[in-house]
Amino acid sequence: MKFIPKFLMGRLLKVLMVASILLIPAGLVYGQTIAKSFGAKTKIEPGTVVALTKDDPESVEPAPAADVNRIYGVVIEQTEAAVTLQKQDQTVFVATSGAYPILVSASNGSIKSGDYLSMSKTDGVAGKASINQEYVVGKALDDFNNAATGKIKAELNPGKNPQIKGDKAVPGPLLRLAYAIAGKPVSAARIYSALAIFVITLIVAASLILVGVRTSLISIGRNPLSKHSIMQSLTQVIVAAGLVFIGGLGGIFLLLKI
Repeated sequence: MKFIPKFLMGRLLKVLMVASILLIPAGLVYGQTIAKSFGAKTKIEPGTVVALTKDDPESVEPAPAADVNRIYGVVIEQTEAAVTLQKQDQTVFVATSGAYPILVSASNGSIKSGDYLSMSKTDGVAGKASINQEYVVGKALDDFNNAATGKIKAELNPGKNPQIKGDKAVPGPLLRLAYAIAGKPVSAARIYSALAIFVITLIVAASLILVGVRTSLISIGRNPLSKHSIMQSLTQVIVAAGLVFIGGLGGIFLLLKI
């Protein structure tokens, strides 16, 4: 370095300073992206999942737990974003991408890093996404299993729930039913195997009852005096059919759950 003239050293330092000023914000923008300002009728806590107000697209409100389709983004502190777009009198800043703190609840189950987040049972508060929820707000970057509401960091990316696209071979209602039983995504092979077991079990149970009823009616017609014993036998057949059906349901539950 001692061989570099002082005037060149000064210019080199200036170039490095300008480069750092230009490149550091660019890196921040990539990591945190841009936040846009909105109005709000009430004060909204940073971390709240919000939706656009139906009668005013320039205003936001806590996203309703019962309507995940309205998820728009998450409220953040103005200082958390590298770049903000602000209009006059709008003081609520909303991010739709980037990694930011988000309010969460474990009401839908414990959250693990990598889980998709949608709405919990509370307006404005995110929770672990289920396959019954069509839209998500993003993906968790931390674990959360506390009883009370808290905050974790999440990678925001509001949009369709990727879990629903897991198996196009399975109709949506059947896929959601399997998820409701198992509490997790289930492969198409398991779902159709469970469906086959259900159909077979239903046929066997229904056949036992139909045969039992038919046989009992014929027997009573031939020998009315034995009606009491015949009805007892029919009751036993119905109980057996019920046990077969319950056993089949238990097998389906285990197949989907394991």
